[in-house]
Amino acid sequence: MRSVLPVNTMAIALGLHPRCGNEDTIWGSPGEKITAVGQVRQLVRIAGELGRDVATGKVARDIYKLGTVYADADETLAMLGYAPNRRPGQVGFTHHA
Repeated sequence: MRSVLPVNTMAIALGLHPRCGNEDTIWGSPGEKITAVGQVRQLVRIAGELGRDVATGKVARDIYKLGTVYADADETLAMLGYAPNRRPGQVGFTHHA
């Protein structure tokens, strides 16, 4: 739980798209609780300090592909850029056929 903020900060610095929520941690400063809104404000401040823009709601939905539905797990993996599931007896894999 204490590693959420440092990991999100590194993600912002590396150009990734972090997310946060109250399931991540309830602790802010030592001994003080933090709300979900407090976590968001904290990451927005850090993003600004690192020169990163914060995504709008629409951009965030596009990044996370919310509402997108694929036919099956294989199509999902292919569309998201992950390696395919191996078939029984298949040795290794690196790309979609």
